[in-house]
Amino acid sequence: MRNTLARAILVTCLGVTSALAQTASRVATTADLLLAYPVFFHGKQIVIRSAVESVGSLTRLTTAQAVDTAGKKPASIYVLWKERPSRADGEIRGEFWDLGRLREDDGRFTSYDFKPLLETTTGGRWPGRDEVYVVLGATMIDSPLPMSASLRAIALAPERYVDRGVTVVGRFRGRNLYGDLPTPLNRSRWDFVIQSADGAVWVSNLRPKGKNFELDAGARVDTGKWLEVTGVVKKEGHNVWIEGESLQLATAPSDTPVDIVVTPVVKEAPPQVIFSAPVADESDVAPTVTVRVQFSRDMDPRSFRDRVRISYPSPPQGAPAPAAPIANVTYREGNRALEIKFAKPLERFMPVKVELIEGVAAVDGQPLPPWTLTFTTGG
Repeated sequence: MRNTLARAILVTCLGVTSALAQTASRVATTADLLLAYPVFFHGKQIVIRSAVESVGSLTRLTTAQAVDTAGKKPASIYVLWKERPSRADGEIRGEFWDLGRLREDDGRFTSYDFKPLLETTTGGRWPGRDEVYVVLGATMIDSPLPMSASLRAIALAPERYVDRGVTVVGRFRGRNLYGDLPTPLNRSRWDFVIQSADGAVWVSNLRPKGKNFELDAGARVDTGKWLEVTGVVKKEGHNVWIEGESLQLATAPSDTPVDIVVTPVVKEAPPQVIFSAPVADESDVAPTVTVRVQFSRDMDPRSFRDRVRISYPSPPQGAPAPAAPIANVTYREGNRALEIKFAKPLERFMPVKVELIEGVAAVDGQPLPPWTLTFTTGG
């Protein structure tokens, strides 16, 4: 009994340690990807290879001005140093934040003086979303790319390896089941991610199957196994992948010290519902209503799938219970709002319950507490 308890405690401790290590891991990426998918990287520890330039007393990435999305003025990525480097290029490590997604009075950042940055970028006002990006607590180190390609090197400098044959070793992560990369690849039915240290890359056109193994890209139980993949590095737009040619089981490499990061990630508060229309317990609501629910944080659109429950909770006495309403659910990133449109008008003079059940989460994985809205329709 005592041995069983000891083993259980050990397994629990190992699980907690593993979870903490995964939470604290950096993400090797590029400035292009930071600018293209700021919501994905917001609040994450990142590492990039980039030259920097001075803008008065400030520092920004020299590559940041090259990207312009939706015709807007290109955003810049400014670097606030923990230790100001003596060199102008190298490997930059720190926390990536979109200032416009934070409150101006956020107490977690009182140690940073944003005034010079705001005066330079926005005339002193607090920025809107996707307007000013920062890498906080940044350090720069000299870390040359290896002679032979690695997953980490491809993630940091993909342009150096495009159309080159490579052989790399990484953990099988399924069809991006752990959110290592910001977007799906959608190039073949066999797309999967491999990851090592703080780098991850898609593999395409290669079924994860070989001698004595067959892995399911949709099953977490199959993840964690180490694979050696041979193929050619490809790049199209922001997507980088290895066009697979062969693979086999492998053992974990011994030189992966960057897996562990001691600097803790600053966590944002859990998301909350800050507004709904209709409001709670509202009566005489039009049966053709579109329900809108707004959140305090950027939400993960995927987390709403199968977690929005709509019902008629208590029909009038003696009346048969009507079928649950059918609705189309859409998350609008621009205003952090969930939009629920019903396939046909709701039943008249009926209470309606809208539930967001356990599993809905913000983009960083912070869970939304289960939430319920009840209102009554009119005639």
